[in-house]
Amino acid sequence: MAESLDASIEPVSINLPKVLLVEGGDEFRFFEVLLKQMGAEELVQIIPYGGKGNLKRFLRTLPNTPGFSTLKSLGVTRDADASAKSAFDSISALLKNAGFDAPQGTGTPTGGKLRVSVFILPDCSNRGMLETLCLSAVKHDPATPCVEQYLQCLEETANLPSNNPDKARAHAFLASRPRPDLRVGEAAEAGHWHLDSPIFDPLKSFLLAL
Repeated sequence: MAESLDASIEPVSINLPKVLLVEGGDEFRFFEVLLKQMGAEELVQIIPYGGKGNLKRFLRTLPNTPGFSTLKSLGVTRDADASAKSAFDSISALLKNAGFDAPQGTGTPTGGKLRVSVFILPDCSNRGMLETLCLSAVKHDPATPCVEQYLQCLEETANLPSNNPDKARAHAFLASRPRPDLRVGEAAEAGHWHLDSPIFDPLKSFLLAL
């Protein structure tokens, strides 16, 4: 069960005892599909917090949300970007500043009345993002070598290196699908990321443990 993609900075209500906080609407769609694939869509409520720059404010207002008193488990996800450790440390500091307990690590939820856990995409250890994880699941797709050749050509021939290679790879890969304008979450809805791949097992384990 999930909140609307147009959810505001402050969620309207908490309807389930397990809540997963995700960065934005695209992540919302991806996790909604993943939970359905796991058969767990009725167990976890997904709420976007509006981007990593908004997480501080979001966490501070979360305890005032109707239904918060029924919350048993809170999961927080974020892209690692340049460093998984820095991303985890940032979330931990924001949790503590908002009055929540922070886990000791990505594999160790807090104890107490409200369990809090964190997952840093793509895999809690490497740099990257949701796109990095999804691309790993399609590395054997026939289009993948073409994507690499395209990016290499842009860099070497056109002198246009990408500032965000994995995001560029994801867009280029999705341009090879029947609908070339899909975003990551929409591509999950269309079945393009092979969500049954073992690549997603650590993330699924995290969700099941909420």
